[in-house]
Amino acid sequence: MEHKSLPKIEWAVILSVAAAKLIFHLFTNVNYGFHRDEMLYLALGRHLDAGYWSNPPLIGWIAWFIQAFLSDSMFAVRLVPSLLGTSILIITALIAREMGGGKYAQFLAAFGMLVSPALVRSSWLFQPVIIDVFFWTFSTYFIIKYLQSKEKQNIIYFGITIGLGLLNKYNLAFLLFALVPALLVTPHRTLLWQRQTLWAVLIALLIFAPNLIWQYTHDFPVITHMQELARNQLVNVSSFDFIIDQFLINISTNILWIPALFFLFFNQKMQSFRLIGWLFIFTIVIYLILHGKSYYTIGIFPMMIAAGTIFWENLSSKIWLRTLIPVLMLSLLIPILPLGIPFLSVPKMAGYCKYLAEDIGLDFATRWEDGEQHALPQDYADMLGWSELAQHTIKAYEQVEDKNRVLIYAENYGQAGAIELFAKDKRLPSVNSFSDSYRLWIQKETNANTLIYVNDELGEDVQRIFADIQIIGKIENPYARERGTTVYLCQKPQGNFGSFWKIRVAEVLAKD
Repeated sequence: MEHKSLPKIEWAVILSVAAAKLIFHLFTNVNYGFHRDEMLYLALGRHLDAGYWSNPPLIGWIAWFIQAFLSDSMFAVRLVPSLLGTSILIITALIAREMGGGKYAQFLAAFGMLVSPALVRSSWLFQPVIIDVFFWTFSTYFIIKYLQSKEKQNIIYFGITIGLGLLNKYNLAFLLFALVPALLVTPHRTLLWQRQTLWAVLIALLIFAPNLIWQYTHDFPVITHMQELARNQLVNVSSFDFIIDQFLINISTNILWIPALFFLFFNQKMQSFRLIGWLFIFTIVIYLILHGKSYYTIGIFPMMIAAGTIFWENLSSKIWLRTLIPVLMLSLLIPILPLGIPFLSVPKMAGYCKYLAEDIGLDFATRWEDGEQHALPQDYADMLGWSELAQHTIKAYEQVEDKNRVLIYAENYGQAGAIELFAKDKRLPSVNSFSDSYRLWIQKETNANTLIYVNDELGEDVQRIFADIQIIGKIENPYARERGTTVYLCQKPQGNFGSFWKIRVAEVLAKD
């Protein structure tokens, strides 16, 4: 069935809900501080390239644009995820329309994304996650648009979207891995050998080619990164927790996507969209097999939420039921809203999380990547203490007499990014680190006789080299993930520090 352009009344409803989401984020985006990952992505923008250690280049390109044409203020940086989250809301409403949904279904789809905990949380941090969800949603929009209209240009648009999405995060490849078996079990399997599909693949590869070439010329650091990820983080992901988390991170929209799964398979009117149900199932199964993190699936839910709105629209036209559903969704969001947006003070947030864990039994929010429980959600703890760390580093630098012979080393990219961001006006030397993309920019030789060393403990090798080591300060915030991280001022080398540094860099880079 062919749709005409969207009527003004429908646009007004969708854009009103979208405006509510955008305004909400604009008023809450500057709470707490920069996340450690945000500071890494801003650093990528200061080192424009076709690839990075753990990321394709798009997030770095966007970071360059923000810093070049807006600013590196928290408001400016987080405006981007807010706009992307709002766009996802609009696209989801359009997906509902493409699947045959009327005004109520389109409103409910937009409202569902407004109150989605997963989208609320991902829409306020400048990370590849929200960009990834945007491209997942846009890609599935073109799949659905093709299923509805059979217009083959949508296959080409799908290829363009996939290519751009892969420049942001390799996670989008799993949509393709799930799409192949989903096509094979439906009559749409003929798409696999159509000419437009080949063109879509070629276009996607062409768009993605700069990063493929970069990976090749750098010996595919993505493989090393994936191995580190599997060894240090994915090993802590259990299949049971993964399944439970799908319901928890979508708690206010479960009422939409769960019936959608049955609706797509058992309602004859939705037969042409059955591919979407299989795509969802195969995506979940693939992540289960590979022990993917819970949030990797966020991008597959907008299409399911859209399908669920049509189920409810068809079920009843009674005003009381159509009013009850959004009220119920909102009531499910409000109690957990502090987990989506940090609008509570840090002590109150810690008390709230303790209440959830001990009195309600919801401890998933404070379970970190290490598999342990903590006082705050990991994302929140990762936004604390950074300015304090930078001030200690500035203090150390100001105590050095020969400022031309100073090397600053930070153990992880969060520390390095924080020093560069919060001390940018102090003309400090570039910060060195072997962590993530910072290893690509490492200073391979130095004539320094002073080391400003940032870590949670002092290494034995540093203690052997320097005769004068002072503790300048440490992060004291009890809620910070970096609590205890210390800034050491190391002077009076007892040997050639430059030789030691050159050997150490060569050893680390040789392992990559």
